[in-house]
Amino acid sequence: MKLGQRIVDGVFQERPNRYLAQVVVDGNTVPAHVPDPGRLPGLMIPGRRVRLLYNPGPQRKTDYSLVLVRHGRIWVSVYPVFANALVRDALGAGSLEVLTGYDRFDAEVKHGKSRFDFRLRFGGQDCYVEVKSVSCVEKTVGKFPDAPTERGRRHIEELIELKKKGNRAAVLFVSQRSDTRTITSYDDIDPAFGEILRQARDAGVELYGYNCRVTASSVSLNRPLNVVL
Repeated sequence: MKLGQRIVDGVFQERPNRYLAQVVVDGNTVPAHVPDPGRLPGLMIPGRRVRLLYNPGPQRKTDYSLVLVRHGRIWVSVYPVFANALVRDALGAGSLEVLTGYDRFDAEVKHGKSRFDFRLRFGGQDCYVEVKSVSCVEKTVGKFPDAPTERGRRHIEELIELKKKGNRAAVLFVSQRSDTRTITSYDDIDPAFGEILRQARDAGVELYGYNCRVTASSVSLNRPLNVVL
């Protein structure tokens, strides 16, 4: 995925709240939207180089969105919607190694009162897939979530119910950074999510992970990872 030509460089200053950052761009301090409301531990540090999407509009409160953070020798994407876009593109190309053989797929599928990121059709069987963007990495271990997520727990509960009804169900964790080697639940942050994820694994919900190759101008899926609980 190319980030396009409306990407500008900046230096992160502070994060007054979880949706807002103050960033220096061309010598001026400007507000920027933070698309990832998580805590982003180890990333949002004053003085860090960042890249921002310049996208002004009458309905926006800021002209910029924070997209990439420089972390040591690598870039890290903090734009969660990229994870879904990367999976969608891979499904369209038939290149998602962990899920192959489907006849067709649909995005943003409603089922009952719920909405799932993707539904894959395998002949007469459906596979419902939820994508989770992972930004927190400690010693090469990607941890999700980095803030309590009631919505995330609900998604897993719904996947368990779909599995019980004879469907396939899967959670795909996408870590938008290259230094991730495995994925796990962040039980210290949200033990209830970790517990329901282990219940899902035991119920037959499929758990997959990927890391990403992130450059100053692109983000792409890199390689599959084990989810270790």
